[in-house]
Amino acid sequence: MDVSSKRLTGWLRGPATGNSPIGVYGLVTAMVAVFLTYSIVATVSVVGPLLSTTAIALLSVGVWLVTWAVLDVVASRTIRESGD
Repeated sequence: MDVSSKRLTGWLRGPATGNSPIGVYGLVTAMVAVFLTYSIVATVSVVGPLLSTTAIALLSVGVWLVTWAVLDVVASRTIRESGD
């Protein structure tokens, strides 16, 4: 295990080991992603039957949940591998 992975494992074992901090990290990542792609989402939502605000809200929640799940899996695998 190199130095950077040890540092990452120590960081994950710190205050960010619970489900809630991982969810907050996922929320911040989703907010940045939706902010960066807002014009594309607003343009595409006009084509569909949804209101643009509804489409943006649904997309934001979806991106947040997927990001949360991915970060949770990565964190649990990193912590599990460091214990071996």
